[in-house]
Parts: sequence; C-alpha cells; structure tokens
Amino acid sequence: MGLFSKLLGYRWSLYIVQHENQLVYAMHENSVIRMVGYVMGYFANQSQPASPWGLVLNFNRTHKSIKLRPEHFTPDGKDVSKLLLQEIQAIDPGWKVKGSDPVFEDASTTKKLPISRDSLSGINFNKIIDDVGKPKEITFYDVMDHVFEKR
Repeated sequence: MGLFSKLLGYRWSLYIVQHENQLVYAMHENSVIRMVGYVMGYFANQSQPASPWGLVLNFNRTHKSIKLRPEHFTPDGKDVSKLLLQEIQAIDPGWKVKGSDPVFEDASTTKKLPISRDSLSGINFNKIIDDVGKPKEITFYDVMDHVFEKR
C-alpha cells in the first residue's frame, strides 16, 4: 500500500455482494479503470452475475456507488462503455489517477487474498513445496468464476 493509500485509504472499492447489500469480498484500488479491467471480461456477451450475486463500485470518499451491469461494458467485454465513464465522472471528477496492484480481501475477516495463482510476486517457493497436497487459497478469479457461474 502506498503512502497516499495509508493516509487516506483507497479511492475506489469493488464490492462483491450477495442479496444486494451483504458484502462478501472487496477489492481496493485508487484507479477505478484499472480495477474495472479485472472484471470487464466477465460481462462479455451480456453476461451478468448469477443470483444472488452483484458487483458494486464504491467511491470511498463519498460512498456513492455504481452497480455494474452488462451495459457498462462493450459487448465483447474488452472495454468500458461511455455510460460507465459518465457515471464514474459524475461521482469522481478526478477519477483519472495512477493505479497500482489492487488489494483483494475477504470482507468478514479482512484477510488479504491473492488475485490469481499465476502471480509470481511475493511467492515463497519453499512454502509451495511444503504445501503440496493442501487446499489452495481462494483467489479473486476463483470468486469471479463462481459469481458468474463459470465453473
């Protein structure tokens, strides 16, 4: 976490919720567009979270939010729509900020979880050898696959 984030907290969060308002997981990042990049492919071909799941962008300074829907993305899921950019601009006129690696956590425990298993940053290879045969820690992409019923 950078100095700015330590002092003020993250600018934006992506909430993964059940039943409209039960927070289950959260991703935090200063750059809303960088964070949205992690989910936009899931909305390709008008896909949306399976009931009872939802994805909500929250501007943490005012707690105004945007419930993400298929119309917020291009049909191929490779870009954001003008509608989403307009909604972000209305909430956060200074939204164009530099991002970094997001933080993903379990909302009930605030335990930090990995984004993916493919990331090599911070891996202790001795620990991998010790953990052979043990269940793997859930990742952001595991959660998204479940939310969109991809597995």
